[in-house]
Amino acid sequence: MKKQISPGTVLSLMALTAAATFTVTLSMSRKAFNEKVTEVDRLADKYDRLDELDAVVRENFYREVPEEDVLDGILAGYVVGLGDRYSVYRSARELTDYEDTTAGVYTGIGITVMKNDSGDVEIVDIAPGGSAEQAGIKKGDLLIEVEGISAKENYSEAIDRISGEVGTSVSLRIQEKGSDRQKKLSVKRVHIDEVTILADMLDNKIGFIRIDKFRSNTAAQFEEARQKLLKEGAKGFIFDVRQNGGGVLGALEQLADPLLPEGALAFSTTKDGTRETIITSDANYTDMPYAVLVDGGTASASELFACLLRDYSGAILVGEKTFGKGIMQATIPLSSGGVTLTTATYETGITPCYHEIGLEPDVLSVYDPEAETDTQLEAAQKALLSRMNQKKAA
Repeated sequence: MKKQISPGTVLSLMALTAAATFTVTLSMSRKAFNEKVTEVDRLADKYDRLDELDAVVRENFYREVPEEDVLDGILAGYVVGLGDRYSVYRSARELTDYEDTTAGVYTGIGITVMKNDSGDVEIVDIAPGGSAEQAGIKKGDLLIEVEGISAKENYSEAIDRISGEVGTSVSLRIQEKGSDRQKKLSVKRVHIDEVTILADMLDNKIGFIRIDKFRSNTAAQFEEARQKLLKEGAKGFIFDVRQNGGGVLGALEQLADPLLPEGALAFSTTKDGTRETIITSDANYTDMPYAVLVDGGTASASELFACLLRDYSGAILVGEKTFGKGIMQATIPLSSGGVTLTTATYETGITPCYHEIGLEPDVLSVYDPEAETDTQLEAAQKALLSRMNQKKAA
C-alpha cells in the first residue's frame, strides 16, 4: 500500500521550493545588479573626464567649438585608442568616399597629378574616357590653377577643389607639355571606373596580368583580360601583385575562382574561436602553370591571392617576402558615418595564419632599381617557362 503525503507536507515542500527559487533568483539579480553598478561607475568616470575637458575647452579656447568636428574627433580617437592601425572611424562623408573607393568608382575628371622636381603640379596619368581626356588634357601637361587657386602654391586646397557633385564643372588652367601656352578649361565632374588591371602577352605564350588593387570592379576587368590572353594562345600566366596593398575580399574570391579547384579554401577565426569559410571555389577552373610576383608591398587580399594560388594551384611565388597581413576588416555603418574594425585572422586550409610573418617566395629575386629591365619579371618568366616545359614533357 502506497504511503499518502499529507496536505501539510505538500504545502511545506512548495514553500521550501519557492524559498530556494527566490534565493537563487535573488543571488542572480544581485550579481546582475553589481555588474550594472560597476559598468555605470566605469562609464561615469569616462564621461566625467570628458566633461572636465569639454568645460576647460569651452572656457579657454579662442574660437567657437566646431561641434560636429569635435564629435567626429572623439569617435575617431576612441578607435585610435584600440591600438590597431587597420581600424578607423569614418565620418559620413569619409564613409561615402571610402565606399566609392572600394567599389573602384570615384568622382572626378580623370587625372592623376604629382609635384615634379621643379615644384610644378604635373599630370602624370589620364583616365581613358574621362572628361579630362575629352577636354584635350594630356599626360605631361601642368595643372596651374583650380577655381583660381594656384596648384603650385596651394597644392592641397587646389586638388580638393577638383572634387564635387557629379554633373557639375570645375574651372582649370592648364599649361601644355613643353610649351608656355596656357588654356582655361571647364571640365565636368563624372563617375570614373578605376582601371586596376594591366595585361600583355609575353614571349613563349606567357600571359602577364598586373593587378594593382582589389576593387569591386577588378574581377570583371581581370576576367576580360584573362580570356583575351587565352584566345591569343596563353599557355601559362604571371600575375603581378607587387605593391598591391589588397582591397575587397569579395573581389579576390571572384577573381581567383576560375584559377582554383572546387572547395572551401580560406577561413577566418574570431576572438571567441569561431571559424568560418571566407573563400570558396566551384568546379569550373583552368588548370595551367602560374607564377605570382610578390614583394614587401604585397599585403592583405593580394597576399591571400598569392597564398591560395601556391597552395591549391601549385603557383610559383617569385620576388621578395610579402608584407604579412593576415587579418581582415569589416566596415559597419553607424547612425552617422561608420567604423572599419579588424574582426578576425585568416588562413588557408593549408597555410596557417601568416600575420606579421609574411610569405617567403619560392624563387628569391630582389628588385634592382638600377637595372635596365625588370629582373623580377625576368626571373618569373624563367621559372614559369621551366614549369611549362615540365608540364609539356609530362
